[in-house]
Amino acid sequence: MIAFVPLDEASLPQVLAWRSDPEITRYLFTDIDADPERQRRWFEAISADPTCRHWLIRCSGQSVGLAYLSDIDFANRRCSCGFYIGEKKYQRFGGLILPGIVNYVFEQLDFHKIYGEVMAGNDNVLKLHALHGYRQAGIWREHVFKYGRWHDVHLFELLRAQWQELHSHYRQFRIPVLDRAGG
Repeated sequence: MIAFVPLDEASLPQVLAWRSDPEITRYLFTDIDADPERQRRWFEAISADPTCRHWLIRCSGQSVGLAYLSDIDFANRRCSCGFYIGEKKYQRFGGLILPGIVNYVFEQLDFHKIYGEVMAGNDNVLKLHALHGYRQAGIWREHVFKYGRWHDVHLFELLRAQWQELHSHYRQFRIPVLDRAGG
């Protein structure tokens, strides 16, 4: 059983440990210090920000990762999304997380489009986007400077109609998502 539950302050130490794990952070655009106070300030900022939502990914009741929406634009019915699995033994569930997020965005929020960015070299996520019908919209060349060198960033987009046409079998796949109001 997979569920998305709202990120809470008590979970911040675990999220910080995942976020600072070299296997996770190597594909993220920024690195962070393992500073609990900065993590708390980040949590306060995102909790008050209507353009993002963050959830713990739970498998059989255990927190295993983080899923999020960012750049939420209700007027234009679009957003970006992402996730990471911090608990290594649950990484095999990553292929189920993206369809769960996509269904939430298209069915619950009634959005028109999801877009995103993936750092070059993150081959598993690049393949996952292609598998789920995302269209590569371009590449920002040498867009992120990290680890002493420049990295390209792949741009992706997925329209609701395309998702519904290509992945009707996933439309039945629902991950329970609790929002800030609890349901």
